Amino acid sequence: MNKLLGFTALLVLAFPAFGCDEACQRDRASAVHNVQFPGYLTWKFCEDTRMAFVESDVASLEKYRRTSLNTQNKGGMYNIKNFIEQRRAWLAECDDYMNKTDHGRIFKDGATTQNVFAAMEAVSAELGRAIKGVTYVANADQGENAIIGSKFDQLFKLVDDHKAVMMLEGQFVTN
Repeated sequence: MNKLLGFTALLVLAFPAFGCDEACQRDRASAVHNVQFPGYLTWKFCEDTRMAFVESDVASLEKYRRTSLNTQNKGGMYNIKNFIEQRRAWLAECDDYMNKTDHGRIFKDGATTQNVFAAMEAVSAELGRAIKGVTYVANADQGENAIIGSKFDQLFKLVDDHKAVMMLEGQFVTN
């Protein structure tokens, strides 16, 4: 009986050793997918990157859309286009890492992640067209920035919906 109790205690104490932490998941994913992840990529880094995008980056984009979006200002559009493309690259790198290490996706799930990425690409593409000189016929009730603005609005809605789900799940708290 003592041996059985001792073996059970040893098994319970050793059980965490059988789990696979982030380092283990990283090594496994590297071997399975034949990739070498950069040293800075961690689940916490990726979660911080997502939170920075959801909180401050989107707020900056909303301010730009509200106060500075002007198809006559090519420099501003170029900067915002690059900003969006840079953030998308960071988020995609994190999404790939999180997905391959079995830690979920950068946003709620695969569909949400792909929708946010597609919306970011749509804004970037529309800004790119405007930078190249494409002009739009403006309706009486809409300015020439309406098409670009609608792309921004779609991105903001997707991120806001994601933020609402995170809040409901207790993963996002605002001050």
